[in-house]
Formats: sequence, structure tokens, C-alpha cells
Amino acid sequence: MVSEVGAKVDPALGLKQGLRVAFFPASGAWSDEAIVPASSVVPLPDSIPDEVGAQMLINTATALTVIRAAHDSLPPDARTRVVMLLTGAGSAVGRLIGRILAERGVKVIRLVRSKASAARLTSVLPGSPAFATEVAGWKERVRAVAEGAKIHAAIDSVGGRLLGDVAELLAERTGTVINFGSLGGETSDIRLFPPHSLTLKGVVLDSWMEQPSEQRKADIALAQRLAHDPGTLFEVAERYAPSRIADAVTHVGQAGRTGVVLIDFSKDREAGS
Repeated sequence: MVSEVGAKVDPALGLKQGLRVAFFPASGAWSDEAIVPASSVVPLPDSIPDEVGAQMLINTATALTVIRAAHDSLPPDARTRVVMLLTGAGSAVGRLIGRILAERGVKVIRLVRSKASAARLTSVLPGSPAFATEVAGWKERVRAVAEGAKIHAAIDSVGGRLLGDVAELLAERTGTVINFGSLGGETSDIRLFPPHSLTLKGVVLDSWMEQPSEQRKADIALAQRLAHDPGTLFEVAERYAPSRIADAVTHVGQAGRTGVVLIDFSKDREAGS
């Protein structure tokens, strides 16, 4: 909610006191108030609830940044009929990545840790195959679903031992893993990368701001469209009052967490009333 508009803000932006907005990028997202550039602010329609508005911009920008890095890593002659691996596919950003890739005609093979997670992901977001890495033989199932196509790219947010398993499935010399997290909490296994001439790349979310202005506007429009499917793409694991921020941080690190953890400043106000 806008509490004050700077004197030099362009009135054409339509920003005014009391307007519901989301913002990204800007620091202070876990504060009850923050000063942010007007260029980072996006008005929120009533059809997008607060818990979705809190995550739609950063999650969608993250997903698109990772997807662009994966696309750029593909060999020039392998940018049609693409098959791509996606680890951590049940996470908030993982769901967005899978949805956007599928909409763009990419055959996504989604990987999650447990059978229960695979069943849940398939039920809420059907279409792309989902396999549990705790089940023996999952790599053979991935190869079968790929139907002989080379897998040149994988998007990974888990790392650890799974990174080595993913490397085993990639095309030699042209395979690339785009990594943007380490949900597994383990040392990543890169032993197959040198002998198979594979590439491991990281991404920096700040690079989203380097996109042309028109591209960022298109990305924001996509985020707003996807935000109208909140039950499957913007799930919330729990909302914590600021006084319980330590519990929130602990929850973020829990294995198998589904949905994002939010800080809800209204909870402390309600407790004090």
C-alpha cells in the first residue's frame, strides 16, 4: 500500500496514497515500510490478493531470468523441439518455470524428491511428466520420456548429489545446467562435468533489470496474467508475524516445503489490538 508519493514522481504513473501495489526490485521487502523507486512499483488490481502480489514479480522475474539463460545455452541447431530437465519442480519458482516452458512448447521433464510430491504436482499442474528421484529407476524413465531426444539443458535449484545425476542425463559436450539454488543443502557433485565436457552456469537476478524496458513490461504483464492462477502457481506455505521471523526462517529451510513463507505485518497489529 502506498503511504506517500515523492514530489518528483511522474503523475502519469498513477501512483497515489492508498493504492495497493507490488514492487520489484527494491530492498526492504521484509520491512513494514520501504522507500522504493517509482519504476519498481506495479499497481495491483483487486483480483490479485496480497499473498500473490507479494511474490508474483520476484518469482516470475526469477523464472524468466533462468529460462533465458537456459535458452541461450542451447546449441543454435537445437532450439526447436526442446526437451529440458527441471529439478525442484514443485517449488514456487519451479512451478512457474515449468508452466512458462510448457506454454512455449518445451517438453519439460519435472523432477521432485518424493512420490507424494510428484503425485501432488501432477494433480495441480498436469501435462508435463513428473518423476520422484527417491524412486529407483527414475533416470531410465526420464530417458524413455525423452524418446531419444538429446537433453541439452537442465534447470536446477537443488544441487547436491542430484546435480551429478542430472549431469548423467545431459548430452555430452553440449549439455548445460543452469543453477539458481541449493535446496538439497549438500555439496554439489560435479564429477561428471569435466569428462563429459558439460557446463555449469549460475544466474544473477539483477540481470533482469538489464532487459530492455519493453521486455520488462512484457514480463510484468505475464506475471499479472499468471497471478490469476494463484492456487497452483503462487501457493503459500505459511504466514508469520514479524515477531516470529526466526520461525519463518526455519520454515524456509524445511525439506519438502510447498509454497512460499510470508511475513504478515497485520498479524502483530492484530495481536496488539
